[in-house]
Amino acid sequence: MGKTKEKGVRKLIDFFKEGTVSHYHKIFFKNINAVIYIHDQKGRIIYLNEFAERISHYKIEELLGKHFKKIVAPESLPVAYHAFRTQLSGKNVKPFELTVLDKNGQRIHLKTTETVILDRSGKVNGVLGIATDITEHKELTQRLSKMVKELNLLHIIGQELSAILDIDLLLYRIVKHLKETLGYERAAVGLIDLQRNELIIRAAEPRYPRSVMARLKVKLGEGITGYVAKTGKPYLCNDVSKDPHYIIFDKNTKSEVAVPLKVGDKIIGVINIESYHEDTFDEDDVQTLTLIANQAAIAIENSRLYNSLKQSYLDSIKTLVSAIEAKDHYTYGHSERVRKYALQIARELKLSPQQIEELNYAGYLHDIGKIGINDRILTKPESLTPSEYEVIKKHPSIGHNILRSAHHLAGASQIIKYEHERYDGTGYPNGLKDGEIPIGARIIAVADAYDAMTTDRPYRQALSKKEAIKRLKENMGTQFDPKVVRAFLKIIKRK
Repeated sequence: MGKTKEKGVRKLIDFFKEGTVSHYHKIFFKNINAVIYIHDQKGRIIYLNEFAERISHYKIEELLGKHFKKIVAPESLPVAYHAFRTQLSGKNVKPFELTVLDKNGQRIHLKTTETVILDRSGKVNGVLGIATDITEHKELTQRLSKMVKELNLLHIIGQELSAILDIDLLLYRIVKHLKETLGYERAAVGLIDLQRNELIIRAAEPRYPRSVMARLKVKLGEGITGYVAKTGKPYLCNDVSKDPHYIIFDKNTKSEVAVPLKVGDKIIGVINIESYHEDTFDEDDVQTLTLIANQAAIAIENSRLYNSLKQSYLDSIKTLVSAIEAKDHYTYGHSERVRKYALQIARELKLSPQQIEELNYAGYLHDIGKIGINDRILTKPESLTPSEYEVIKKHPSIGHNILRSAHHLAGASQIIKYEHERYDGTGYPNGLKDGEIPIGARIIAVADAYDAMTTDRPYRQALSKKEAIKRLKENMGTQFDPKVVRAFLKIIKRK
């Protein structure tokens, strides 16, 4: 501190101590729209101007002699103490923001500039500060920041949810974004089961404890979410302990907002957010959550329609496969069994959801190419001639050609084309080997061979399970992918 500035501060302190503040100083301190304060080297407030009284609702006499920690908000105490300890060492600090509590417990945000008061010997006597009220600015900034986050979330949800057709993944993404982007302690989505007249919680972030999982459903009309599901009206509750509708799922919850998921006039579910503090939410939160719910409801309905369409598609495939297998009673149910084995292997190998879906179709359709093979050859009880075997070898390519134009079955058609390739490269149609063969085709090869060996055929009796396993092991590394066989044997062993 310069000599002139130090002298001025000392003179000012003398004014306060001696009660000899000049007329001009009194007018300045009275009319300035900022808090002027002094606290001593022990942190006790020894001076406040009248503006402090105006914004804090305390009388000045109520604050004089109190330690500053009595009015500083808990979240600002570390900042206040850091500044105080620095000042006790004789150093000044840069301007900083501080939150204090008024007499009613409301937060006041201040921008504070302080300077150390030294006596004539250079010893720290206290701190002189001037603080401007930035509460309105702070609240507007926080509100703007929240609005930017909400707008960004709406954009993300709009982009992401429109591309997700897996309903469980869709619901998880919704609650994940709500919690992480907007900082709510808990978010959940429930869908209505009209047959049971219940709202069932399908996704929550964070997940509920196991003790709660079994009862994550409410009757329509019960609880806050049940009320919203029944009425279709948003619900804002800032003190759940006083709300007759509230049902405890999380004992830490203090505030909750729930809004309906609606498609047109049809209510399909509810989104709710929860806070572990009272008075957290306002009508802006209701409006934001409603906008998100509108987007989510459309995405959920699209997912349902897609899954319904996919199931109809799958049912049509089953009908087609049944028609093919009806030609030969020996192979009846073969495609369904191959599909089940293939899916179990895929899960054991931790394949992706897309690969598993491709296998789901390929399992059903792996023999669809036989529709182009003469029934006489397919049902022949004797061994096939070399020329007949060459005809049979065409069925993977026929199946591939039938399915490849269907975009949704493109992956399955590749699996079907290569299911008779061998791991050592001696298979057909292209002589692929090892990793050149799609993993789905390597899986179908094992599943198909095992089911063929363990069921009766026109030319032989079914082999025992033990013998079929022995043959799979013998052909590891030649006909079959060793890792696929090992995965399948684990599955067989567990049964």
